[in-house]
Amino acid sequence: MKLLRKPIAVVASFDGDGNSRPMRFKLLNEDEENAVIKVDKIIKRDIDKFAGNKMLKYTCESCINGTQRLFELSYEVDTCKWFLYKL
Repeated sequence: MKLLRKPIAVVASFDGDGNSRPMRFKLLNEDEENAVIKVDKIIKRDIDKFAGNKMLKYTCESCINGTQRLFELSYEVDTCKWFLYKL
């Protein structure tokens, strides 16, 4: 199974200690239009490394087009970029 890593725009909140929480993100849908997806639930938060870069990984759940979907968002700490992972 191949993992797809796609950079995305994310709206996140940060607390006073610098901990982030993704709230919603934007991506292109099948019609090549921007769709905004609200993060309904964060199931798990981990710290990982990808190619030597520190990543905060969030396993999330959202209702997309009437269906509950699981996905992973990752925040690359050094570059401040967000990525969506699809299976």
